[in-house]
Amino acid sequence: MFDVQRTAVKGSQQLFKQGLSAQSNVDAMALTGLKGQESLQRQQLELAQAATHSYLNATSALFPGDEPGDAHRTIDETFAQLKTTHAEFYDALEGELERDVDSADELSDEFVDALEEQTDQFLELSRSVEDQTVENVDELSSQLSEQLERTQELQDQVEEQLESQTSDVAELLDRQAEQVEEFQQQLEEQAEEVTQQLQDQQVTAETKIETDPEHTLESVEGIDADVREQLADAGIATVDDLVRADAETVAEAADVSESDAEEWIDQAEA
Repeated sequence: MFDVQRTAVKGSQQLFKQGLSAQSNVDAMALTGLKGQESLQRQQLELAQAATHSYLNATSALFPGDEPGDAHRTIDETFAQLKTTHAEFYDALEGELERDVDSADELSDEFVDALEEQTDQFLELSRSVEDQTVENVDELSSQLSEQLERTQELQDQVEEQLESQTSDVAELLDRQAEQVEEFQQQLEEQAEEVTQQLQDQQVTAETKIETDPEHTLESVEGIDADVREQLADAGIATVDDLVRADAETVAEAADVSESDAEEWIDQAEA
């Protein structure tokens, strides 16, 4: 009977060790999975940040003269805060799991020693650890829920800020485009006014030259109305035209001698 009892105790002890070892492996796997989940969510944050920058760059490309530097900096600062909170959350969670794993290993050794000394004491400690484990899991679940709520709130804030900033940038670009269009229209109107003024001034100057007695051929002695008409047909209508012409051209146009033409040119030059 004693042998059977010892064999039963040893068998129970071995089975318990195996159970503790399996539990330790489960905890280690949970910790590894948590780290993988943290890495994945970190990559998602990076992708969200890059996508936000890309959207802002695509919007800014419609108006190359604008540099949305402030919007890019705000996006980076907001995501940096979100990443920091995310890292703090997973650091705290990993710390809790690591402490649970270490505690489980220590308790396993204590329970094995206690089992060798007294089976009843071992069972009592086992029930105590079970109650403590349930309490720790409940507390950890509560903390996890709070952290998830904080993360969701931060994500909502980031989305609201991005939507507001994107709307502000779009409105600013629209206002600048309208201002550029108005300024271009003003420049075109001013250019038309200046062109019209120059044309009016040119016409006035030409009219003044053609009607000023000092510039008409009436001031040249020997050129009557008929001769002036002949010279005008040849393109010589003013004193300046006569000065630029040569004697041969003037004589041929007015049907006079070259000496008379030279005399007229001398009078015009004087």
